[in-house]
Amino acid sequence: MKSKTLSVYTLAISPDDRIIGLVTELKKRLEKHLGRNYGSVNSLAHVTLILFVAYEDDYPVILDEFKRVLAGIAPLEIGFSGFGDFSKSHPCTFFVKPDDSSKDEIVACCQTIGLNFHKFIKQRFTDRWDIKGRVQPHMTIGRDLIFEEISLSYSLFTEDFNEHFTCNSFVIRKFNPGKGQYEIIDTIPLLGNEYMVGQQMRLF
Repeated sequence: MKSKTLSVYTLAISPDDRIIGLVTELKKRLEKHLGRNYGSVNSLAHVTLILFVAYEDDYPVILDEFKRVLAGIAPLEIGFSGFGDFSKSHPCTFFVKPDDSSKDEIVACCQTIGLNFHKFIKQRFTDRWDIKGRVQPHMTIGRDLIFEEISLSYSLFTEDFNEHFTCNSFVIRKFNPGKGQYEIIDTIPLLGNEYMVGQQMRLF
């Protein structure tokens, strides 16, 4: 009998430990500057690519399909440069931006995954599927902010943020409702294979 527990998962880019540490420091500085706890302050740095909702019993099928699709994507050189925000509507988000070439690569990866992930598996085994990284990929510093706090964030972070790393894998994060946080449950390598299993066309 299938588990009736629906869980929320994300496919994401997890930067290296050094960048994770730098972003953690930025979050702590912002928390002190604002004088309050805010959304994402305790979340480790990441770039969300896809959010999906599925029954826990169906997760192994989804994981296997991600492994198949991601085997066709080559490792990426990802750079971050400067800050940005979503502040046209409440609540607001303040984030670190990928540089232009990295943004294009991340968007292209999301398109590749969307095109090649088996439609039957998506329809049969997921309750929701949302490709978050296809428009404005970002690495959140603070979310659930008010507009005035976006201005305060820019006034705090006057230094440049220019960092890069080699991304050899994507991760799957699962939401833990008890902690109110996502936790990494799987790491999937980017193998750069010329052909995907079950496909006749070149990917690149």
